[in-house]
Amino acid sequence: MPSADHPSGPLFHEDSGAGIPVILLHELGGNARDWDEQARELSTHRRVVVPELRGHGRTAPPPEDAYSPFQHASDIHDLIEHLGLKAPWVVGLSLGGLVALALALEHPEELRGIVLVSTTAHVDRYTREVETRWMQVFREEGVEAYLNRLLQDVFYPDWLLDHLDEADRFREDQRHRRLAGIAPSAAGSFSWDVRGQIARIRLPTLVVHGMDDRVVDPTSARILRQTILGSEMKLYANTGHLLHREHPKEFARLLEDFFSRHEASSSPSPGASGP
Repeated sequence: MPSADHPSGPLFHEDSGAGIPVILLHELGGNARDWDEQARELSTHRRVVVPELRGHGRTAPPPEDAYSPFQHASDIHDLIEHLGLKAPWVVGLSLGGLVALALALEHPEELRGIVLVSTTAHVDRYTREVETRWMQVFREEGVEAYLNRLLQDVFYPDWLLDHLDEADRFREDQRHRRLAGIAPSAAGSFSWDVRGQIARIRLPTLVVHGMDDRVVDPTSARILRQTILGSEMKLYANTGHLLHREHPKEFARLLEDFFSRHEASSSPSPGASGP
């Protein structure tokens, strides 16, 4: 279903379940279906909203050549208001994690807490080179070489060998995604650096990362954990960038445990940032 009006068109989202709301934000090049496992598990107890960011899935791309995480966050803020979501949890994966951080910095009073997955407060040279290489391989070697490169970068090698059917499904799904549509999001994230701002975040925060992530270096998780006061961290050994696909059920349980603990120990009012 579409969200509120926007100059570049509606923001598509899926909406299921009932209860305390959770927003799941996908990665660069992702879409709502990437969260199917977690949405199914969480929606048994909660209202789960899964948007498709501009240029992704069924949402039209923005008119700009570069679309920043803060612009994506503005879209999500509008969606929260449009749906009347009261103090949602926000879970962001990779690019979605940048958007979750932007929301926590600009609209902390409207959020219950955030979960930052395979993401960073600073898109460094390493991550920029990984994403640039994907586009270069696509242009110079074609779609099959690009898909092979993507598989190698986003999954842990042993997981790929043990889950060839799932890897094939991922490859086929990626084959039909619009690379041109995600280009503004990639360009808009290249200058991302909020390391000097995230100490203001006072929301309940969980940082989750795979220790063998080849897209965002795992040291990024430690920086988030050390800078955001009171945050928690969970590291997965022998795990790559898309850890929610490698450990779908365990990750869903981790989310539910984090949400439940904080809901039981604090008031339901939204969070706030420090001065």
